[in-house]
Amino acid sequence: MNNQAWKEMLVNTPEAAEKVHSRLHRDIMRAVRLAQPSGGKSTFSRTVPARVAGVFAMLMLMPGIFLYLSGTESGQPSPASVVIQSPVEAAPAVSLLALEKHLRALTTETVEPEHELRKELERLKTDLARFGFSS
Repeated sequence: MNNQAWKEMLVNTPEAAEKVHSRLHRDIMRAVRLAQPSGGKSTFSRTVPARVAGVFAMLMLMPGIFLYLSGTESGQPSPASVVIQSPVEAAPAVSLLALEKHLRALTTETVEPEHELRKELERLKTDLARFGFSS
């Protein structure tokens, strides 16, 4: 065989010949595209229901939290009114003393919750150490 015959055999191979109509080719390619994993969709659209449920749960809990906090608020009530005759006669020390008493009352009340939180933190640290979690 000569060179021309070999070239013709290589160019006119059965694989290069058109055997499938264009419509069938489009259908096949569409099926291949649909079978591939969809990388175009963002993860945000998949998490929307979970996010909406979380926001809804928080909105449902807020009134309960406010009612609980307003019922558990304790402490000395602040004075109803302070009578000041005139700015010249009013001593700033009086308002500072009232403020100091109010602040002392607040600090003495917050010592216990802080102590309780520290105990809880220590308990959590020992649990982490016991179960082998690294922080």
